[in-house]
Amino acid sequence: MDINGKKSIIIILFTIILSLFINIEALGNTYLKAENIYLSPGGETIGIEIKTSVVVVDVYNVKNQKGTVNPAKDAGIIPGDIILYIDGKKINQIEDIKSKLIKYRDGYNKPLNFIIKRDNKLLNKKMYPAITKNNSISLGIYLRDNIMGIGTMTFIYDNIYFGALGHQIQDKSIPKAKMYKTEGVIKKAEVTSINKSVRGNPGEKRATFSKEGIGDITENSITGIYGKINEDVFKNKSKLKIATQSEIKLGNATILTVIKNQKVEEFEVKIIDLIKQNQKDIKGIKIQITDKRLLDQTGGIIQGMSGSPIIQNNKIIGAITHVLVDDTTVGYGVYIEFMLEDMGINITS
Repeated sequence: MDINGKKSIIIILFTIILSLFINIEALGNTYLKAENIYLSPGGETIGIEIKTSVVVVDVYNVKNQKGTVNPAKDAGIIPGDIILYIDGKKINQIEDIKSKLIKYRDGYNKPLNFIIKRDNKLLNKKMYPAITKNNSISLGIYLRDNIMGIGTMTFIYDNIYFGALGHQIQDKSIPKAKMYKTEGVIKKAEVTSINKSVRGNPGEKRATFSKEGIGDITENSITGIYGKINEDVFKNKSKLKIATQSEIKLGNATILTVIKNQKVEEFEVKIIDLIKQNQKDIKGIKIQITDKRLLDQTGGIIQGMSGSPIIQNNKIIGAITHVLVDDTTVGYGVYIEFMLEDMGINITS
């Protein structure tokens, strides 16, 4: 075997070893009994920023010297397309496209070669950018490369790993498009005001974010977002056990959430229905807000409350995920065991 061949084997072995460490670091497959799992309950409002692939939200007409053109539509670009490459250059963010268009000034009338992803298929497209009346360059595309919002921290495991939100983050403007990657941060947030829920119109929390992130998002799954805290902001929190589906009962429970500034408070709710589930779903626990002060402040469940931990008999049982539009005092929650599973912790008997 020649030296180059030996080097290749060494590189492959190093890659395998490195990937094993990464899996361990990310809680790849941890098996624990429910009675041995302790979580720090959350309740904090957090700012969420997810970087996505560069996604086409819509296309539009552009006015040039001769009239109106639609470069993206003419090239066969449609909403939901993921832009991967332009003229062989990898596109990671919208700024990459802007820099490409600046260089295009030296090559008018030449098409740009796009490689896009659509329904898990790679397609080649050629586009002629439009030169507008004010001599700027336009592709006639609305693009998105990140999603921002607020949610609620559900729990911290081992003072390092977090689970939040209780449901997947998706772009409402392109609900069928997959983001193809998960990369983002969570930030400290402060609730500045509340828009109350009313029948037919769920309200929302309004909040400001800190500039710096406090944790990295590595997973955006059906049951929420997951990752690692990179700042020791939850060090002194107490820990609670969890309860699996078989332990949860109809009746009184509480939730933890923020309705003003950064203060986490406990509010009374009632579990009014339980749907036994063998497969992951985010509507297993049906709850009703019964706390008078919370109802006075929010009108029930509001946007930004997703991820608020649900606690019964001093155990974490799940997290709020949805509100019923016709009755905003009622909503659903996901079982905590499904959130832990998506984090990488499997519950054994």
